[in-house]
Amino acid sequence: MNREMLKGKRLLILGGISHMIDVVNTAKNLGVFTIVTDFDSESPAKKISDKSYDISTTDIDALETIGRLERIDGVFSGFEDKNTFNALELCKRLNLPFYATKDQLEVSSNKSKFKEYCKKYNIPTVETYRIDDIKNVEIKDIEYPVIVKPVDNYGSKGITICNNFPELSNAILKAKSFSKTQTYTVEHFYTGYGVEMYYTVQNGKAYLSAMTDRYICDQGFGLPPLPIATMFPSKHLHHYIETIDPFVRDMIVGLEIKNGLVAFQAVLEEANIYLYEMAFRLTGEKHYQIVKKETAIDLLEMMVELAILDSFDLYNISSDKFDAIPLPACNLSLLVKQGKISNIQGIQQLLKIPEVVDYIQQLYTDDTVSTIGDYNQMFIRINIVAANEKRIFEIIDEINSTLKVTSETGENMIITRFSQKMCDVL
Repeated sequence: MNREMLKGKRLLILGGISHMIDVVNTAKNLGVFTIVTDFDSESPAKKISDKSYDISTTDIDALETIGRLERIDGVFSGFEDKNTFNALELCKRLNLPFYATKDQLEVSSNKSKFKEYCKKYNIPTVETYRIDDIKNVEIKDIEYPVIVKPVDNYGSKGITICNNFPELSNAILKAKSFSKTQTYTVEHFYTGYGVEMYYTVQNGKAYLSAMTDRYICDQGFGLPPLPIATMFPSKHLHHYIETIDPFVRDMIVGLEIKNGLVAFQAVLEEANIYLYEMAFRLTGEKHYQIVKKETAIDLLEMMVELAILDSFDLYNISSDKFDAIPLPACNLSLLVKQGKISNIQGIQQLLKIPEVVDYIQQLYTDDTVSTIGDYNQMFIRINIVAANEKRIFEIIDEINSTLKVTSETGENMIITRFSQKMCDVL
């Protein structure tokens, strides 16, 4: 019934980045008229949408006018926190449904508030140092290394790893400059690798749709580690289910989340799992593609349904389908160093690999990578689903040997590539 009700509806999509191509195609396949808006006239998703506007997603007054003019039935945002707040405000003005409340978004997008909420539900989090005035900090009270982050930013922007007090002082100034509220958090930096947990919440009940192991690239120089692969399912899935999962489900209930997708990031240190971040939105890994490939449940369709009809019922979620991804899968990320991209080779080869579900290319020929240490270095993300782990790494080896990014000086720009050896070490 809901599928028929979606036909002919009009959806305003905030942001036309490459990730939103999936959203436009999914909505159009459901018979929804798509309208994409942001300040960039060349945004990739605009090129395939039914209509578009060159209006910033932060200009709520202009978007309200467009919303009324276009008689939109819903607003869609995803992949970044700032647009979820913009979408919420716009929906309030237009009297349209939105899946999240302001309180839920503040907990899920603010690292300090999230950790406070975890404590209420006995969920272990990374150790945090309270530093209100750097001049009055006792050096002996801090166990290095620590990681300094703006509390309300994402994509690894403004983050620094510190090994001594002078580095800490500079890192705090940097984190404040990247924070809308000039607030930051100082945490113990765990050298272990990470895990990610993805939940689907349907009618108030949370289901663990996937758990991954997150492998990172350490670029040194105090830069935050960036992901180069997430492997499905996590080696620690059963341990997590037995120890932390019940408390996380209780927290989701406590947040009064009714419907939607929730993701958590955590570090693993000597078999202990410490949560440090939450997202109540679609994430860059696009795990919904892997879930669809393995379970035939299209979570992105459900998010479109939620934006328009305020219901989340296109598919019936059940724990027997969701509590573990049945086949091995990988979200492979390739990072590039600073420089101007002159040549890219091997993209077409990806289309010939049947196990490649999809990929998102974020950088192109003539693009310049001017900063390092954040997601601006992300060249491409590739989702792979295969019959076994051996085949996963055969595909990764093929990608590593064929996909090349060259600078204008002829230098290879791709930094550390993921491999079976890296997976076995951790």
